[in-house]
Amino acid sequence: MSTQVVVAGGDARDVWLCRFLEDQGFVVKSFGFHVDHVEPFHPGEKAPHIFIGPMTGIRADGSMTTMDGQVTLTLDILRAMGEGAVVAAGLIASPVKEKAQDLGLRTIEYRNQTTFMWLNAVPTAEGAIKSAIGRSGFTLYHRPIAILGFGRVGSILALRLQAYGAIVEIFDRSVEKRAMASAMGFPVHPLDPRWCPPVDGVFNTIPAPVLTSEWAEATDPAWIIDLASKPGGLHPDVANSPAVLSRYESYLGVPGHIAPRRAAEIIWETLTFILQDKTDRVTHPKRGSTI
Repeated sequence: MSTQVVVAGGDARDVWLCRFLEDQGFVVKSFGFHVDHVEPFHPGEKAPHIFIGPMTGIRADGSMTTMDGQVTLTLDILRAMGEGAVVAAGLIASPVKEKAQDLGLRTIEYRNQTTFMWLNAVPTAEGAIKSAIGRSGFTLYHRPIAILGFGRVGSILALRLQAYGAIVEIFDRSVEKRAMASAMGFPVHPLDPRWCPPVDGVFNTIPAPVLTSEWAEATDPAWIIDLASKPGGLHPDVANSPAVLSRYESYLGVPGHIAPRRAAEIIWETLTFILQDKTDRVTHPKRGSTI
């Protein structure tokens, strides 16, 4: 018997997730959005074995924001899913997570998974580059670009820009991250705009208020693209700074907009990695461990 999956759709990646899972042989139903040739899920009918909520997550009352409005993962649905079933979403509020786990369900917040973050860094970087190309009036080739932060997104972005022939300058508070970037061949600096030469543009990947007006005044970039997760990288002091705001754009949710098909695959790959890892730990426990 085929496994039934319900997908609560928050954006285009969830449409592709439905189609992808159907191709994998799952019985798929949509919840809170329309997908051609996919039946909608109605609370009260047979509960799924796998429930996948949107990237934005499931709130404490079970509600979710979808493409067609609001839907709710109710306690009745959780009870009907049965022990061993899976509830996944970008984030899951603690009351829902605790209730699901009390009922013997497995919960996965895929946005917090290292696997998801690394895989998602690629479409984020490529989408950011697509947005930046030509915005200064130049190509990226042999043009100076600043990247704030050398984590997952920053490192992938730097390598992609390097392949374009850009001159990439890395800024990070961490000595270890700067050493890593330097070992990969990038000029590195502390996170201080006074160290930054004039650049065509600035990419921020740090989810902290690091984008002060000094970054615009000292480096005169044509654009500032913020890739950091909420609350983003804008410093409160720039709220009335035309020098920053006229060049600033936030690119939250880049993968879902730029590459929704790949973004859908990344969600499923992350869930598969986690579920397989848990199965392997039970099937092949480490020496001295107990199941």
